[in-house]
Amino acid sequence: MYALFHQSLDYRSRSFAGISPQRSAPCERMAGSEEPSVTRLLMQTHHRLHSGLGRLTHDARVAELLDTWLGQYLSSHPFLALTLMLFLVMSTVPIGLFLMFAAATILAASVGAVILEGVVLCLGGATLLCVLCCLAIAAFMVSAFLTAVYITGSTVLHLYYTHRFLRKEELPASLNTEEVKKTQ
Repeated sequence: MYALFHQSLDYRSRSFAGISPQRSAPCERMAGSEEPSVTRLLMQTHHRLHSGLGRLTHDARVAELLDTWLGQYLSSHPFLALTLMLFLVMSTVPIGLFLMFAAATILAASVGAVILEGVVLCLGGATLLCVLCCLAIAAFMVSAFLTAVYITGSTVLHLYYTHRFLRKEELPASLNTEEVKKTQ
């Protein structure tokens, strides 16, 4: 997962690296005076993310996890890794509440309500199963939404910066001939 994320960040940094400080007049009117600071801010954010992920992957425990078959599978399937991470984070509260509930019922069972404990634990287990299923569906939907936003955003930014800073000689021949006809 880190390798895929790292490649996408490198891909973005290459598209920002092609930004030249000289712009045409329409681009200056459209961009205003804030663009250099926005570009600089994006580059700083990229650098922070890159260094933070680098430190994370150089940790011995993370490297050991990424060497397992599960870590390699999740690295090659980032959508599944995001879904799993969201599910694990969102399921901690219900599982903690269920464990506290189980401890309270065990305490009550020590007083003498063994049959009541079994019934209540079965109901609690069924409720936990329902909550975890709902959380799994919610984690899938949130990770699908975040993936769609990431893909759409990176595509839009890539198209915006590549079309904005194309040089005249990089344009296709059909566009050059139309410009020549307009100037004549």
